[in-house]
Amino acid sequence: MRIVLLGDSHLARIQRDAPRIGENVLNAAQGGATVLHLEGQADGAGITGSDVVVVSVGTNDAAPWHDVSVADFQRGLGRVVRSHPAGAWVIMSPPGVDEGRLGSRDRTNVVVDAYREAAADVAASHTARLLDTRSLLAPLGTAAFATDGLHLSGAAYRMLLRALAESTKSH
Repeated sequence: MRIVLLGDSHLARIQRDAPRIGENVLNAAQGGATVLHLEGQADGAGITGSDVVVVSVGTNDAAPWHDVSVADFQRGLGRVVRSHPAGAWVIMSPPGVDEGRLGSRDRTNVVVDAYREAAADVAASHTARLLDTRSLLAPLGTAAFATDGLHLSGAAYRMLLRALAESTKSH
């Protein structure tokens, strides 16, 4: 069984720590990715029916300059899950942001929450497992985020890696 990581920087940044998730991890995630990039990542990874696929998108989709509507996000995520049969899908909901560290023209948690809800809907309607990263990281508060307010901190990654190992092991 392979564990395939798709999506944005929340997964792309764990290259050297990928073995903590499992023995055979392919990290195809890329910083800055939106749901519009998933199809290419999935095709490039060559997903098979025995793979466990973990996907993290939504944070970049919520950026005003990307212009990915919540409806387009939900349709796009559902389409990728349907068109790439895998042994299992784990959808990470976006963890949110530390608004105090972002500029006033950037993402807000209210906007990110709409993408989180859409990701949860896709997971429920496609029998995918949902990893609610916001709830997972909530005990850390603002310490879940790096100084840029967008990316995850080391403490957040330690929690996330444990949760991903558990989520992918049970499939």
